[in-house]
Amino acid sequence: MVSDVAEAPHPGDGPGLPIASGAEVWGALRGHLRRERGRLAGVAVLFLVAAALGLVMPACLGRIVDAVTAGAAWPVVAVWVAGVAAGAIGAALVALWGARILVGLVQDLLARLREDVFTAAMRLPARRVDDAESADLLSRVTGDVDAVSEAGGNVVPALLSAGFAIVVSLAALTVLNPWLAFAGLACVPFYVLGTRAFLRRSRVVFREVRAREAARSQAVLEAIDGHETLTALNEQGHALDLVAERARASIRVQIVGVGLRNRLFRSINGGEAAGLIGILAAGWLLHAQGALTVGAVTTAALVFHRLFDPIGQLIFGLDDVQRAAIGLARLVGVIGLAADAPLPHPATPAAATARTAIELREVSFAYPGTARGVRGVSMRGAPGTTTAIVGASGSGKSTLARLIAGHDAPAAGTLRLTPPAIPFALSQELHLFRGGVAANLRLAAPGASDAELGAALTAAGADWAKPLVAAAPGSDLDLDPDLDGGRIQQLAVARAILADPALVILDEATADVGLQHRAEVDRAIAALRRGRTAVLIAHQLQHAATADQILVCADGAVIERGTHEELIAAGGAYRRFWLAQTGPRGVMPPHASPNDPPTTPPETETP
Repeated sequence: MVSDVAEAPHPGDGPGLPIASGAEVWGALRGHLRRERGRLAGVAVLFLVAAALGLVMPACLGRIVDAVTAGAAWPVVAVWVAGVAAGAIGAALVALWGARILVGLVQDLLARLREDVFTAAMRLPARRVDDAESADLLSRVTGDVDAVSEAGGNVVPALLSAGFAIVVSLAALTVLNPWLAFAGLACVPFYVLGTRAFLRRSRVVFREVRAREAARSQAVLEAIDGHETLTALNEQGHALDLVAERARASIRVQIVGVGLRNRLFRSINGGEAAGLIGILAAGWLLHAQGALTVGAVTTAALVFHRLFDPIGQLIFGLDDVQRAAIGLARLVGVIGLAADAPLPHPATPAAATARTAIELREVSFAYPGTARGVRGVSMRGAPGTTTAIVGASGSGKSTLARLIAGHDAPAAGTLRLTPPAIPFALSQELHLFRGGVAANLRLAAPGASDAELGAALTAAGADWAKPLVAAAPGSDLDLDPDLDGGRIQQLAVARAILADPALVILDEATADVGLQHRAEVDRAIAALRRGRTAVLIAHQLQHAATADQILVCADGAVIERGTHEELIAAGGAYRRFWLAQTGPRGVMPPHASPNDPPTTPPETETP
C-alpha cells in the first residue's frame, strides 16, 4: 500500500522545486550550529544533571522499601521521602532551565533559516519559479516552515532530554547489577524492528503527504485566481470538485501514515512489557541468590519504568522528526537552488543612473519542451530611447522582454546592456502591497523621505495619494484594499520613479487599467520613460507609435522595424495592424513625440 502511495501520480505533479539531500541539509545547518557551540554545551550539561537528579527518586524509593522491610524507624523513612521530593524538584528545575535555553537556541536557528529561505525565494530566477507550480514554493515557505518550527520548539527539547535520561538510566542499571541492564535489553528487538519499519516507510509517505498538500493548495489558488471566469462559465462546481478530489487524495495518504504510527505504538508497548518482565525476572533470581535486596530490585524496576516516557517520546517523536526532516529538506532545496542566483537589487541609486544601450545579436531562445520563443533577433536600442515591440499573441514579444530583463538567458547569440543595468519591469499584473502608500513606495527606496515620496507621486500623476503618505496603516486614511486598478498602477509607476532605473521594461503595463484612469496612467508611464532607456511591449499600437523605433514580431522573428511613420509608409504588417485598430483614417498626430502620452485607443488587441 505504501509503495502504491509513493508512486501514484496525482493532479498537480510537475517540474517542482528540488528537495535537498541529507548531506546538503547538514551543510546548511552546520555553520549555524558551529556559532552556537557554547549554548549547545551548556544545554548538554544541564540535561545531563537533570537526568542524574531524576535517578534520585527511584533510588530513594528503593531505600524506603529496604527500610520498611527491615523495620526501620519512621525518621529514617522520612529522610528518604524528603530525598524523593528533593530529587523530583531538582530534576524538574534543572530540566526546565535547560529546556528554556534550548528552545531559545532552536528558535534563533529557525529564525535564521526562515530568513535564508525567504531571501532565497526572492532570489530564485523567475523562469524557475514559473516552471514549478506556484503552490510548491508557497507550501514550502508556509507549511514546511511551520513543520520545522513546531518540531524545533517542542520535539527537539523533549528528544534531547529523553536521550540523556536513557543513557543515564542504563548506566544506573549497570551499576546496580550488569545482569539487570542485560535483562532490560529484551526490549531492544521490539524497538529496533518497529522503528526501522516505521522509518523505512514513513519517509516516503510523509514526503507524499507534503506533495499532495501542495497539489491541493495549487487547486485552491487556481480557483481563487480564476473565480471570475469560473463564475461566468458556471464552473464553480468543477473547481470545488477538483479541490475536494485533491483533499481526499491527501487524506488517503495521511491515513496510511496513521496506520504506520499505530504499528509503531504496538511495537513500543511490546518492548516495554518485555523489558520490564526481564528486569523483574532477573531481579527475582538475583534476590534469591542474595545478590540484591528487594529495595535494589525495586529501584531497578522503577528506573526502567521511568524510561517508558523518554523512550516513547524518542520513538513517537520520530513522526514529527520525519515531517520536520522532509520540510527541512524542501526548504534547503530552495536555498540551494538560489545559491547561484544574483543578489536582488531593488533600486539603482539616482546618482549612479546612466543611460543604457541595448544590443541583441542573433539572439535565439525556446521554452523547454516547445518550439515557442524567438530566433535570430538582432536589435539596438540607443541610450535614453524607447523601443516598442509589437505583434500578434505568441509572436515572441514578451519573450524578448524577458530576455532583456534577465529573466531568461539566450540559448544562442549575445545580449548586452552597456553600461550594465538592472532593469525595472512594470507589467500588466496589478498588486497592492499591504501597509499603506509609504510602505508600497519605500519597497523601491527604503530611505526615501516623505517629500521624495510626494515628488514621485506627483511625477506619476498620483497627487490623490499624497495626503496618505503619512497615514498609519489601518487608519481612516489608509489605502482602500479595493483600490481601482488604474490607481494601483500609478503607485507602481511612482515606485519605479523612486527606483530611478537606467532601463525600464513596460510589458503591456496598461492592459488591466480601466478607461477611467487610462489617460492618467499613460501620462505617468510617459514620465517614467522620459530620459530613460525603455522597452515597450504593446498590444495597443497607440502606445507603440510614440517610440523611437518599433519592432514587429511574427513567429519569433522580427519581420519589420522602423519608426511609426516609416512602418505606416512601408505598407506592411504594422500598417495592417494599425488600420485594424484605428480604422482607415487612423494617423499619428503630427505633434506627438516619444515623451508624449498616447491617446486612448480602442479596446482591441493586435491581430
